[in-house]
Amino acid sequence: MVTGGEDKKVNLWAVGRPNCIMSLNGHTTAVMCVKFGRSEDTVCAGSVSGSMKLWDLEATKILRTLTGHKSSVKCVDFHPYGEFLASGSQDNTLKLWDMRRKGCIRTYKGHSQAVNTLKFSPDGRWIVSGGEDGVIKLWDLPSGEVLTEFIGHTGSIAEVEFHPNEFLLASGSSDRSIKFWDLENFQLISSTGADSGPV
Repeated sequence: MVTGGEDKKVNLWAVGRPNCIMSLNGHTTAVMCVKFGRSEDTVCAGSVSGSMKLWDLEATKILRTLTGHKSSVKCVDFHPYGEFLASGSQDNTLKLWDMRRKGCIRTYKGHSQAVNTLKFSPDGRWIVSGGEDGVIKLWDLPSGEVLTEFIGHTGSIAEVEFHPNEFLLASGSSDRSIKFWDLENFQLISSTGADSGPV
């Protein structure tokens, strides 16, 4: 497990062991989000300053620092098979990064408030983002265009997740509901009752 905190550190933990097994330093502001790379030999962490750091876990060193967001990075995701990384920020944008060319190759604009969560689709062609504005946007990766918007939540979007092998998307919100969306006709399929706390 990997965690990031207000102490500016990224810590690795072995399940069942009480103390962290590795601590990664380098950020100068609080760490807001962390994510393992696909093969779990890298970790990306985004911070309040808007910068992200990519660590090589075997060498315990920073591979590169990615800068470009104007505000806190709230979420990151690794592309399922390409050398790409996506990030969402308090500056209302998503960015797509080429980890080999070491830079931002596209900025996606459209949310009116912070981007809280994002995910690549299992086939790597789409990216979905959920914002503080309560809107879920589905982006076509090659063109950078919005394919559709899913409107229906009455609160900020906390989490989005693609079904691993069906054309389904789940979204969780501060409106206390989880909604399921059909990705073939872009329609709402079902919604949980609002009988829990914020998701």
